[in-house]
Amino acid sequence: MGSGTDVAMETGGIVIIKDDLRDVLTAIQLSRETVGKIKQNLFFALFYNVIGIPIAARVFIAYGLVLKPELAGLAMAFSSVSVVSNSLLLRRFRVGRRNWVSAVAPLVMGVVFTVIFFLFARLSRMT
Repeated sequence: MGSGTDVAMETGGIVIIKDDLRDVLTAIQLSRETVGKIKQNLFFALFYNVIGIPIAARVFIAYGLVLKPELAGLAMAFSSVSVVSNSLLLRRFRVGRRNWVSAVAPLVMGVVFTVIFFLFARLSRMT
């Protein structure tokens, strides 16, 4: 017969290892930060696909936005890099402190990777 601790560990949503109840608040803060990152990463993935797929399919050829297949693949790789880089910013999580790098990074990454994407489109048009 198992102990009550085993049952509590299997049924509990959060298991407190130490005798400090503030760890529950830390877990809640970290989970909110994680959900925020998930939403940001979904935005990045949708943003790049909504813009990238039509450009790669030559929908905007009248406007001069065309991507060669190899540059479309590279743009897709940059999209994945932005999502992974954004996720890695969770490592900077500290209890009770606002992580300004994590707050500003999605905007900076979005601008940088969008500029790179359109530079690829311009490069594809020139060759």
